[in-house]
Amino acid sequence: MLHISLESLKGGMILGKGIYREDGRLLLGRGVALNSFYIRRLRQIGISSIYIRDESTDDVIPLENISEVVRGSTLHHMKELFGPLDDLGKEMKAVSITAIEEAVSSEQFQNTFRNHPALQKIREDAALIVEQLLAGEVVIGINSLKTYDNYTFQHSIDVTIVSIMIGRKIGLSSRRLRELGIGCILHDLGKTFLPKEIVNKPGKLTPEEFERMKAHTTIGFELVRGAETVGVLPPHVVLQHHEKQNGTGYPRGLTGNNRLDISEEPRTIHLYGSIAAVADIYDALSSDRPYRKAFPPEKVIDILCGMSGDELNREIMRNFLAITPVYPVGSTVRVIRGRHLHYTGVVVRLCAERLDWPVIRLLFNGAMKRIEPVEIDLLSEEGTEIVSVIL
Repeated sequence: MLHISLESLKGGMILGKGIYREDGRLLLGRGVALNSFYIRRLRQIGISSIYIRDESTDDVIPLENISEVVRGSTLHHMKELFGPLDDLGKEMKAVSITAIEEAVSSEQFQNTFRNHPALQKIREDAALIVEQLLAGEVVIGINSLKTYDNYTFQHSIDVTIVSIMIGRKIGLSSRRLRELGIGCILHDLGKTFLPKEIVNKPGKLTPEEFERMKAHTTIGFELVRGAETVGVLPPHVVLQHHEKQNGTGYPRGLTGNNRLDISEEPRTIHLYGSIAAVADIYDALSSDRPYRKAFPPEKVIDILCGMSGDELNREIMRNFLAITPVYPVGSTVRVIRGRHLHYTGVVVRLCAERLDWPVIRLLFNGAMKRIEPVEIDLLSEEGTEIVSVIL
């Protein structure tokens, strides 16, 4: 498969990776021949790049960590759960945060949430995600293609995947991974009660808008913490995923200890919250948003490393980096130094011992003309450097 921008799409190209609606249904499935109508529709829903079939890279299958069936099912159940809450919250989006918090603590909202059948299904989805991640690869794959409408849901699933993969790496039990997973699926539930013009604002938020944005953590926590189906610890993911190790995060200004233990000290970030914080920022920076394009993967890793210790838990970051390739399989890259200068290709394999030195299949020369594919292993190509590109 090749990762290309919508501007490079041409009629007749074959979709290599499915794209989902907000409700979990498949919008366009892999194998669909694209035409002008489909391309225009993809642009309308906020897709800026897709994967297409390519005979020179048909054997390159980007790792997705969980199956399309489980992803689609989880998206569907999130839509079932969040939809009615969104309807209840629409008329309240202009009122004070205090009024919203009081409303979500009311019996009406609590009953709507606790008794909704989709909540139990989400618990089951979290268990299935854990099961698949424990049985699959030990490295993190590509993040999902997100539309404007399904961003929150797809983002929540990708945060869940990355968090569970980190939890697996540090040795959390299956029970703890399921708790972490439920909390991550629900971590942005509070955004249901925020105006979309704030959530998707292209410019800097005003102080008043930022205060409303910060409240999604406490609103979500107030709603989730009373649900027996969710449990005691998952709500802390909802509350704490924006807390920072140095105490400058929100909503409570908790501090971290840069360790992997579950601390019982007062005003300390729970381990689950610290894990989710890494996963949340990683996926947010790696995804297109209405107000900016996704950052290149090497820039994402640089930003996260710069936050390690001060804002993000240092030990969690160390374990995250051990399972996160800068350039996952399926990434399109260009040589910026070495004997194949300016050649472009696709990452086809990773080295388990050195995730930052993949095997690349070169497909285009420096003039972007197709060549007979050539594979190079960066471990043996001394002096070769690459950067990510989208064709």
